Amino acid sequence: MATTEIQGMLARLLATENLIVEHRQVSTASFDIDGRVLTLPIWDNVPAYVYDMLVAHEVGHALFTELRDWKREDKYRKVPGDYVNVVEDARIEKLMKKRYPGMNRDFFKGYRYLNDKDFFEISQKDVNQLSFIDRVNLYFKVGTFYDIDFNDRENELVTSISNAETFEEVLDLSLACYLLSKEQQQESTPMPQPPQNSAPGDGETTMDQSPEDEQEPGDSDAFSDVESEEYDDDDTEACNDGNVEENDDESATQKAYDKNLEDLRNQHAKRPVYVTMPDVVLENVIVPVDKIKAHVEDHFGRVLAQKYSDREDVIQQWNEQKRTEFKQFKTSAQRDVNLLVKEFEMRKSADAYARTTVSRTGVLDTGKLHSYKYNEDVFRKVATTTDGKNHSLLFVLDWSGSMADEMLPTIKQLFQLVWFCRKVNIPFEVYAFTNEAWKMQEDYESRKPVKEWKLHDIKIQDTFRLMNLISSNMKTKDFEDQLLNVWKVVHTLRNMLSPLGMELSGTPINESLVCMNQIVKKFQQQTKTQKCNVVYLTDGEGNELGYNVIRMGYDDRERKCHIPVRHNTVIRHKSKTFNIDGMGPSVTDALVRAIKRDNNNCNIVSFRILHGSEMSNFYRWYATDSYENYDQMRSELKKHGSVSFTSNGFDKWFGIPNRNLCEDDTLDVTSSEKKDVSKAFRKMFKNKKSNKYITKQFVEMVA
Repeated sequence: MATTEIQGMLARLLATENLIVEHRQVSTASFDIDGRVLTLPIWDNVPAYVYDMLVAHEVGHALFTELRDWKREDKYRKVPGDYVNVVEDARIEKLMKKRYPGMNRDFFKGYRYLNDKDFFEISQKDVNQLSFIDRVNLYFKVGTFYDIDFNDRENELVTSISNAETFEEVLDLSLACYLLSKEQQQESTPMPQPPQNSAPGDGETTMDQSPEDEQEPGDSDAFSDVESEEYDDDDTEACNDGNVEENDDESATQKAYDKNLEDLRNQHAKRPVYVTMPDVVLENVIVPVDKIKAHVEDHFGRVLAQKYSDREDVIQQWNEQKRTEFKQFKTSAQRDVNLLVKEFEMRKSADAYARTTVSRTGVLDTGKLHSYKYNEDVFRKVATTTDGKNHSLLFVLDWSGSMADEMLPTIKQLFQLVWFCRKVNIPFEVYAFTNEAWKMQEDYESRKPVKEWKLHDIKIQDTFRLMNLISSNMKTKDFEDQLLNVWKVVHTLRNMLSPLGMELSGTPINESLVCMNQIVKKFQQQTKTQKCNVVYLTDGEGNELGYNVIRMGYDDRERKCHIPVRHNTVIRHKSKTFNIDGMGPSVTDALVRAIKRDNNNCNIVSFRILHGSEMSNFYRWYATDSYENYDQMRSELKKHGSVSFTSNGFDKWFGIPNRNLCEDDTLDVTSSEKKDVSKAFRKMFKNKKSNKYITKQFVEMVA
């Protein structure tokens, strides 16, 4: 686990809340009290205890510092920010040590390390000659390593700071420290003396001064020189630093500490960009199944009849042909579906048996009393079976152009799975992601994918849609009719006769994952299932994903636009962060991990159809942690006709070469010769073995 992830986890544990932790190229650590965002620099070669100390310090602000605009309050508006920071640091560090006693060691070792590196720049100075606020700062941070002197008045304030519990006390003590510092400054500043024994023309200038202009030390108010300045409530620098030449309103040690801490950060570290997942308006993105059913039936009935009125008999013949082909496939597939059901019931029974415990009741079993002389077990037993988890399934189909050759065999596999779910009463929905289905919506212009545009939100293209092709909620007749509709659509994808909006398009798989985060929650609530399995059927990587930014236009006006997600981007979702280390696969992997973290009872599986030489890329992107080398993966592929493994993103990967997917498992004998018959049988059993291996893995997941 990376150091940044460890420190983010530590911050959340210390704060006892899901803080948003960001690691950025910033000078010092900070905490946004209102937004609950902890920002940490990317430090270079810093010991772990220093990291822990700095994280604990900022968490102290998260826990104990009030969200209060004290700079606008009349009582405190003239108190420099450094004074409040020094006193507040002392309070929150004391409270953190009190709440977490184990942090005492990290604070001690951390400040010792920083002091040895002369972060406060006091190695060549006498600490007792520093200003009061600097001595207070050193006393509470590195006072263990120095003998710091305070007079009686100063010591009284130091004691009060040590005992401070509330932020109100911090402000009052900061004001008291500032007044004392101003008084000490005035006492140490010598009064100008009038010239002695000088006369005009001696090369010296006489100074006319009236008695009213004379001023006794101590007669002026501590704020006399401050009140002459004009303060603007919106000018934070005036409130923080003051306008005194000697910079007596600043803490020199704190400034040195901040500067050296900034130099410690890794200047060459990549600047992470934090992006967020938007709230998707699902009713605008999802085209419902009833609308698709009506649209397809209208297309293969009325639309084609009008378009090809002179070939109506051909269209009718084509429809009947596809209906016959579909029935034949359904009949042949029922055998495999029944085997799936049998496998499922066996595993379900085995799982129930494993959850069954048998215990004695203490009540005599009258049926065993006759055997009491040779059998001690004469008591009744009770078997208790704990409830198992009920499952639901979401299938997500790749409706992209590259799937044109593999769509029919993929649909065949999909139909077998939905028939299986239908028989064992597993709720399911089938979606297909596309950039064309918006054409089926008459009011598509008003159907925006997201509620509102937000800076750094992942960009969902306006044309993105999810087609709800099949649903378990459909009645039996509507269900079978819709399967036939999808069968017809698949057979028209290559001849340009597909319904409007159902043409093949790009591959917005990443946009679909953003939507799945909300769909999974909604589907589990509707079906009242405890475990949801999301199954992706695709043949490649997703389109380039973007995120919202603001850029200056050619006319020097700000423009809302989006730019591509690049490496070193971090997805921030509900206080959790997920790094994107590269392009394509890394983006998809990060989105999957975000969904799984937000939906604990969710498995996300991917069936990947592999073309030609894609196996090597598939291994390099996803399978390096599951196999010792590429040859081991090829051996499994040769043995089973496919590969399956787990990864940090998808819970399960199934890699299927397209040549295996497209081959039929029926007996195809081209001649009566012995060698041809033998070859046909070997091919049939090989394909059956491959399909059985995949379905067996699938059943294990849901049983």
